[in-house]
Amino acid sequence: MKQILYLLLLIFSCSISFAQGTVEAEFDTTFHYQFEPLKGMHSKKILIDQSHNTIYSLSYGKETAREMLRIMNEDGFNVQFTNQVLDSTNLTLSIPDMLILHGMPNDKIVLGEGEKREVVYKSPLRDAEVMAITKYVYNGGSLFLFLSHFPGGSGALPLLEAFSIKFRDGYAYHPNFPGHNCGLCSHFIMTQKNGMINVNHPVLASRISNSIMPDTIKFLCGAAIFRNPEDNILPFPKNTINFTPTHDGSIDIEETSDSYAGMIGFNFGAGRVIVCTDQGIFRSLDLLIDGEKIPVTIHDAECDNADLFLNSIRWLTKLQ
Repeated sequence: MKQILYLLLLIFSCSISFAQGTVEAEFDTTFHYQFEPLKGMHSKKILIDQSHNTIYSLSYGKETAREMLRIMNEDGFNVQFTNQVLDSTNLTLSIPDMLILHGMPNDKIVLGEGEKREVVYKSPLRDAEVMAITKYVYNGGSLFLFLSHFPGGSGALPLLEAFSIKFRDGYAYHPNFPGHNCGLCSHFIMTQKNGMINVNHPVLASRISNSIMPDTIKFLCGAAIFRNPEDNILPFPKNTINFTPTHDGSIDIEETSDSYAGMIGFNFGAGRVIVCTDQGIFRSLDLLIDGEKIPVTIHDAECDNADLFLNSIRWLTKLQ
């Protein structure tokens, strides 16, 4: 039995413009990833933020991440959610092995009324939280940060800058990987053969014996980031374009680059960081667009996103 959900998502038209619309979606409740768990072999703790405007601040957020949460629990992780500010006090109360921030748009703030009404956007992360998270990682913790295409990731910009990550707040596009019925945002099919899965990255190269090397990853409509070439887990192809929205609702091409990635991972002090700009890469949703069902994407039978997720959480928590 699948539940129907109506999501307000940003959808695109082929005339290189964008607008708000309603996309029908449904939860996947049947997929069950088969793997050899490490339950009973460790006592790692994972803290998931729901105090900010992450996906877990939504009533249906946990349902869309159903399989992610099940895999973590099955693999022996103690998973907890927090509604507390992520400052130095709360981050050190339980000292989690990994912190997950899943989606981080800016807060929309309305100032004044009538003719003086003004809308401004501000990161939901306080300065003290950015400093505390950075210190937490540097001292040995790990961060799994999920962003999204515009406008789903710009709230994390202060944190990204603290880790020297460059973020392009738009839509990553390459003509060899068109999206569904529009030309604005690519649906990348990443494989070892086309060089978009970096098998030499420690997340994959140092996997433990019962982790699986993913062969095909689906990355559906995300933003572009870059740091160092060796950090790339899922590099975008050369000549990937970043589309950047403008104030009047049109789209400007900000730049084309050979250095963009959709997912990166690196050591930072004694800790580790992974940043992924496809917010749905491990979620259990089927989008229904123009009569076509599009898995998003952990349960997609044609991809190995679940393998990548397992390798990622084990690398971040230093189980491999």
